[in-house]
Amino acid sequence: MPLNHSSQYAELTDEHFQAIGKLTVEWSNIEFLLGELLSRLLVTPAFLARTYTDHMSGAKRQEAIREACEIHRYRYGYKLVSEEQIKQIQIINNQITHLRSTRNKFAHFCWSRSNDEEIFGTNFCGGIPEGSKHRKSFVSFTVTELAEFHKKAYAIVDLLTEAIQNLPEMQEEGLTSKVTKR
Repeated sequence: MPLNHSSQYAELTDEHFQAIGKLTVEWSNIEFLLGELLSRLLVTPAFLARTYTDHMSGAKRQEAIREACEIHRYRYGYKLVSEEQIKQIQIINNQITHLRSTRNKFAHFCWSRSNDEEIFGTNFCGGIPEGSKHRKSFVSFTVTELAEFHKKAYAIVDLLTEAIQNLPEMQEEGLTSKVTKR
């Protein structure tokens, strides 16, 4: 039986559900914007790039962004995207990596209320109860910590939006003539 269904005292409060919902919405924004960022770095129209990025997890999008940044550094010598912009993108990408591990717990752990201020989650991992796998198999968060996590995710959405707006965009309009020269 799922943890939060075991008793009325284990059920998450509306405040817990609201905090988790806010995090989920911001993470969806982050994943969408990672795809947009990748399309700009690859100088591809956003709609066309989605045929590729829609099948990628957030982690895969981040890895592709890392590689694109390296290509802009090594192959293009920052001629298409400035060194300052690439460094900013790398900083944002690293911040997202830290948040992703916490987000994954909300997506994959079973949650229960410890008390009105705290929730507890576990993935019910198998194996012996020692080692790093075991230590990573449970976590607890207070409502205050959830609010802080939301603030960080919200701020990253703003940073990603700004970074994307400052990158060159390949428009779909006129794309055929750009490619075929007709």
